[in-house]
Amino acid sequence: MELFDPITPSGAQAVMEWTRLHHESVTGRDGYSDFYKKDLTIDVLGPVGDVVSEWIIKGAFIKDASFGDMNWDDDTTVMNISLTIGMDYCVLNF
Repeated sequence: MELFDPITPSGAQAVMEWTRLHHESVTGRDGYSDFYKKDLTIDVLGPVGDVVSEWIIKGAFIKDASFGDMNWDDDTTVMNISLTIGMDYCVLNF
């Protein structure tokens, strides 16, 4: 999943807060799945911006996160966050 990383509010900070629920880097302890597993809703948009389908991802957790190269030399480059999401199961509403 690709996320746009705006300057404010920081998308990278939100992803890191969710990642820290998985594993505490200072103490080395792993978190409980009740804290780090979230339910996500993904709306698939049609060509004119209308919602054509809705997915509910149950028990989603971050498997991998990449924050790009953090190079701001080129003003036209958009900063993105790449996430690999694991899940318990998915539900297609419509």
